[in-house]
Amino acid sequence: MIIRDWLGRLDRIQRSLLFQIIASVVLVLAAAGVQVGYVVSIHASERGSEAATTPAPAPDSPDAKAAKTAQTNQEMFEKAFGEILSRRADATAVAVGIGIVLAMCLAIVWLGLGLTYLALGLFTAAIVWPMQRFGGHVDLLRDASGKPGVSFDVAQWGQFIAGLVALFAAFTVLMRVLKLALGGNGPVFSIARNVVDEAVRLKISLVFIVMLIFMLASLPGLLDPARPLRYRVQSFLQYGTSGSFWIIAVLVLFLAVASVAFEQRDRVIWQTMTKPVASWQYILGKWLGVTGVAAALLAISASGVFLFTEHLRNQPAEGEIRPFVTRNGAELTDDRVILESQVLAARVAVRPGIDAMPPEALEQAVEHRLEQERRLNNELPDDAATRARLRASILQEYRSSFYSLKRGQVQRYYFRGLGDARESGTPLTLRYKINAGGDDPRFEYRVLFFGASPQFFFENDSQLMPVVEGEDADTRFAGLERRVPPGQQMRLSISPTAVSKDGTLELEIGNGGLINSQDEAQTIVFPPDGLELSFNAGSYRMNFFRVGIILWLKLSFLAMIGITCATFLSFPVASLVAFGVFLIAESSGYLAESLEYYASRTDKGEVILYKVIIRAIAVPISETFRYYANLRPTANLVDGRLVAWTGVLQSTVILGAVTGILFVLASAIFRRRELATYSGQ
Repeated sequence: MIIRDWLGRLDRIQRSLLFQIIASVVLVLAAAGVQVGYVVSIHASERGSEAATTPAPAPDSPDAKAAKTAQTNQEMFEKAFGEILSRRADATAVAVGIGIVLAMCLAIVWLGLGLTYLALGLFTAAIVWPMQRFGGHVDLLRDASGKPGVSFDVAQWGQFIAGLVALFAAFTVLMRVLKLALGGNGPVFSIARNVVDEAVRLKISLVFIVMLIFMLASLPGLLDPARPLRYRVQSFLQYGTSGSFWIIAVLVLFLAVASVAFEQRDRVIWQTMTKPVASWQYILGKWLGVTGVAAALLAISASGVFLFTEHLRNQPAEGEIRPFVTRNGAELTDDRVILESQVLAARVAVRPGIDAMPPEALEQAVEHRLEQERRLNNELPDDAATRARLRASILQEYRSSFYSLKRGQVQRYYFRGLGDARESGTPLTLRYKINAGGDDPRFEYRVLFFGASPQFFFENDSQLMPVVEGEDADTRFAGLERRVPPGQQMRLSISPTAVSKDGTLELEIGNGGLINSQDEAQTIVFPPDGLELSFNAGSYRMNFFRVGIILWLKLSFLAMIGITCATFLSFPVASLVAFGVFLIAESSGYLAESLEYYASRTDKGEVILYKVIIRAIAVPISETFRYYANLRPTANLVDGRLVAWTGVLQSTVILGAVTGILFVLASAIFRRRELATYSGQ
């Protein structure tokens, strides 16, 4: 009784207004003190290492014009590297982290759980701190030879326990906050609050919630510390973001279906619909509750992924002794530059434009190809279908030849739409990859790049080939030779001064052949994603935020699909249909690509009936979900590509319109249901 009375007294204290006000003031002051202390410490460190991180000056140029261009390039070079170095002193990530933790702590205090969670935190710290402080590898179950059968890292397990407790605490707090946010009057909010309770009460929902939390807590321990930092960051972003989305998406589908179907099966819905509740209010309340749960889970997972990504960002990259500090203390490593400029970035990527094949040349090629094939097969019909097939084949070969280079061949490429890069003076990055000789990594190919001036490339002068001059307008002025292994992504920095006033960059690429070989048949091919020019056009953090919005829009769309299916189907059938639609929507992009190579006719022009039927089914499905499939926010985030606000607005309009149509459909179906006689079977 004494312990119960003591606990009751503590509970009354943590729920009192005075305690909540004092605790809130203490938390705000502590957060401000931590932020100020961090800013002071990083600025002191920045002043101490400022001289050691200044990039080396560019070499002098032979004439006044070239010297001026070199000076401009040098200024841009210093600006670009200065921006990367300035991120060492950027306190934004710490401010965001402190803000997230402060908001969570304030929510705990005003929910009347301040002392409860404080005790939980102290108990967790008492377990985790010794594991982190004195942890090491522990070997268990040794065999007869003395070799360990089981080995685990104590410190890593301590990190896992801390993450697990933090995520579970955040989940319980956010679910309570969500119920408060849905505390309005009316049937819509009452139904939504009931869905939030179901999310914790239903075993099927609880399984996926626990799975999500365990996945997020264990993922940091699966990263290989021996890999370059950029790969670790990309891996964590990929698995953390996409893994969280898929788990939440499956949870949303099952929760949406179960919330409607189980109430009909168990006749609980009679108690709801006998009250003055319209069908649209019931559907809206269910959708609001499910999307609220999805928003809470997405907020937890996104916050965890964001904060740990920032933690990884401030770890030493390959070749660094400390973050942003190399062993020689003079320049940034490739690992750090790629991480900051291509992974944790918001890049706009441009691929070379392909001039359309002249119609006359295309028709001549079709006639020539048709004549050749009719010589081999005199039964081949000369009809519209045959000519369309030949025309598509010739155009495909034309596009492929644009990206294929024989030994000694030089191809000119035009990259358009780079006006913003020219105006901002942002350095451009050419990312390229070749396929050749079975992509054997033991071989290297000589790839030649030609620009419009000796200052075209951000490279060392010793790597530049001799300047070639001539009288014609097609003269190549500056060249750069690279030894490129096939199948590997490479990069090349290009000065924005190379972009013309109309936003076009002209670049010539040549095939110098396989190194140490005289084989004339060596051909290199740039794959579809193997040649693109990009520049940084935004902040990675805002990009992450926009990606989170699009993921929530997709989850909201899936929630309405599940609710709509459950209005007229039983739980097993509705779950199967909803999950099938989800898989089809996610894979329709791959389906559309496959259909381009899925021919429904033989070489003789004969129709293959079953392939015609398959195409008749697959094409409408692919077109229906084309926009959903093209929404690839996670892939863009991992690759450092810009997700613009215009894309977010477009996603909101399109997915919102489709969700609205499904809402009207579900309301109409539900209004016509004979709920009093429905047995759920």
